Amino acid sequence: MQNELPKNQSIGQYIFSKTLGQGTFGKVKLATHILTGEKVAIKILEKQKICDQSDIERVTKEIQILKKVRHPNLVQLYEIIETPKQLFLVMEYVNGGELFDYIVQNQRIKDVEAIRFYSQLISGIEYLHKLQIVHRDLKPENLILEGRGKIKIIDFGLSNFYHQDELLKTACGSPCYAAPEMIAGKKYNGLQIDIWSSGVILFAMLAGYLPFEDPNTSQLYKKIISGDFKFPKYISQEAKDLIKNILNVDPLKRYTILDIRKHSWFSFYNQKIPTGLIVGQHRIPIDPEIVKQLIQYGIQSEHAEKCIESNRHNHITTTYYLLLKKYILAGNKSIADINSEQFEAQRISTRQSTYTDRKLINQINPLPLIQRKSRHTQQREDSPIDTKPRLNISVNTQNTILQQQSPTIMNISVDVRRKDTMDFQKNTLFETSLLQQSNDVQVLKLKTPMCRNYILADYYGRCSKRSRNQERKKSTDQDQTCFKTFYKASPIKKR
Repeated sequence: MQNELPKNQSIGQYIFSKTLGQGTFGKVKLATHILTGEKVAIKILEKQKICDQSDIERVTKEIQILKKVRHPNLVQLYEIIETPKQLFLVMEYVNGGELFDYIVQNQRIKDVEAIRFYSQLISGIEYLHKLQIVHRDLKPENLILEGRGKIKIIDFGLSNFYHQDELLKTACGSPCYAAPEMIAGKKYNGLQIDIWSSGVILFAMLAGYLPFEDPNTSQLYKKIISGDFKFPKYISQEAKDLIKNILNVDPLKRYTILDIRKHSWFSFYNQKIPTGLIVGQHRIPIDPEIVKQLIQYGIQSEHAEKCIESNRHNHITTTYYLLLKKYILAGNKSIADINSEQFEAQRISTRQSTYTDRKLINQINPLPLIQRKSRHTQQREDSPIDTKPRLNISVNTQNTILQQQSPTIMNISVDVRRKDTMDFQKNTLFETSLLQQSNDVQVLKLKTPMCRNYILADYYGRCSKRSRNQERKKSTDQDQTCFKTFYKASPIKKR
């Protein structure tokens, strides 16, 4: 099983069939889950192709993002299977085809249907940026249609996490959908460039072609930076006004999501879209009827509920979600259906949230057999650029793209990175994977009570009960000194 999986070959609980697509590191194949009979899409990553550190970090970020997202308009990750040579990402299968093919087939989309698709796209973008995730490659090819008239955002290969009010600098994505500030090589706000891309998609749906097109690459960039495009006569005035404000070359004057929702054209079709779940803040709903069905497959109900609540991605949760999907498609209603308009996410308590966050932080490294990182180093960087060749070649630039004349620049991968290194002593008692990305470790610990409890628990475990009782009788200053000594990971003298 080197580069090609033969038809009908199985892995785990899945039997492969046809190939759905080709990616940078492998193929996407259609498969059938043996227990439930449901279809899934499995992204196969060849580890021999993920050799550079930048590629490892890109794949790791994609997996981390897929584990966090739970929204009706975002594709869901079910399970991760690893072998010595491959990594299998089992994901939700959507059989409606790409939005791009739908536009080509119908020449253009009517306003009512375009509003429905665009409102779902905006809802997905808003959810991603609540999680501080930027997609950076939104285009009709990455929007898959579902049979019930819904879209799913896929392909998070160029996505990245960012801090609040942080500006990014890596130019990536497809040039026809890239924002002018990204094309010009400036630092950009992640939400603003995703909104720009959504405006290009909206224009393509209503007009049947892209607003910025030119066979000459440099001329294409000039058109995007100057905002040079024309509307066809058959687009309504309300839609023109909305697109003009979304495709504003000045990111500060560009419409926000709130402005878009207030626009008269957008509010023409009133559609309630669920806001999705934020893992760690909202309770993951569990349908007891589906849990009962798991018992037929030899899965204990209590263990299954724990796996679901902690957002695990294994064969148990996969079986549960596939049975739930089958149950809902049969016309039944479920309290765990996040796609339902009646669904409302419920927040969980602080203690439960801390426990869930700890479960997420301590998840196993998704690429343990190919990733070789020092446990004393914490790195941060913007995602490198390496997109799959599709209908539009991808932007891969670091400096101002206007200076580039040859289209061959589009296939060059530029690694723009920033590293924050934190070295600890070898006898440190906590892993750097517990730390969020920050330059100030002490401030970070104060922000995360869970980590402080973890440190104190280990401290008490190393000292006898008698020594702890004696310690409580000492002054506050001595207690603080002892904690600082432990915090710096220096050994505590035996008494």
